[in-house]
Amino acid sequence: MTDKICFRDAKARTHRPGLVLEVDVHNERRMLVLDKFLIKHEYRISKQNGECFVDVTNDSNLIHRKGNIVPGAMTVSKIILPLEIIFSELEISSVNIKFTGSAYYSERTCNLFLWQFVSNDYVQIEVKTYQHDRPIATTIILGRLKTAGRQVKEIDESTVNKKCLERVQTYFETLGIQSNFYLQKEGYKDYTYPLAYIASLPSAEIVNQLSGQGGMINILRMDFGSYERIPITGDKGPEVKLARAKKRNTFNKIMAEIAEGLVTYYRGLAIVNPIAKFHNSKEPVIDTINKLINTDSQEKEFIAPT
Repeated sequence: MTDKICFRDAKARTHRPGLVLEVDVHNERRMLVLDKFLIKHEYRISKQNGECFVDVTNDSNLIHRKGNIVPGAMTVSKIILPLEIIFSELEISSVNIKFTGSAYYSERTCNLFLWQFVSNDYVQIEVKTYQHDRPIATTIILGRLKTAGRQVKEIDESTVNKKCLERVQTYFETLGIQSNFYLQKEGYKDYTYPLAYIASLPSAEIVNQLSGQGGMINILRMDFGSYERIPITGDKGPEVKLARAKKRNTFNKIMAEIAEGLVTYYRGLAIVNPIAKFHNSKEPVIDTINKLINTDSQEKEFIAPT
């Protein structure tokens, strides 16, 4: 059940490779990124970890517990979190993910990352997610390299909310990643919420504010434009505020804000299909949920669930 990550450089044997492994005077190795390259990330999600994940993110959708469907937010986390850990010098500014199918527990999943510079400082990463040969999601991530000499605001460990930190550490465990890989930066500990964790919260809140247990998300967009991370010091942790845009018959467009205390840090939106009805709707969705729970795992027409 362990992850496997490998790098692929089409120009590796040419005079202008995209990746160069360098050894410094202290005999420490680092990888230099000079041009476009691919990352292949293979993993499996166990049902036990999926159930723990929805507990941590407060997702009440039954299809992740009684059914065999991986939470869409977990798929998002497995896309964003490796980038935050491996490329700590990258500041992610936005994530745009479109689901085209459902992921299932215990099946081999593959993320293919195509990294390319769009300017000297800005990076675009296109990600294709598959289970076997079946497409699950397509993602576009935009970011930029950290400004040289930018001061890092370190957080005093005594001010950290221990319960919130434990929740974040459990979040890492559900994804099969040691939390220290994120927390331990060069010379200090980073007590801020990972953007992957933040991006997993709107999905659960959308489910919680819909009638029944339902909600099928088609598109999720998150804008992290300020690059500021939320410190793990508040009383309650990040809060998701939702508002539905103009009502449509074909889909629901839901606007989201991520706030901590009085400060709004990030904004986003989700496109949710008509199965999702808000609390004031009289139209039940429990029949549809039962169908999802009892569906054969080879069904290919579902939009990925929240």
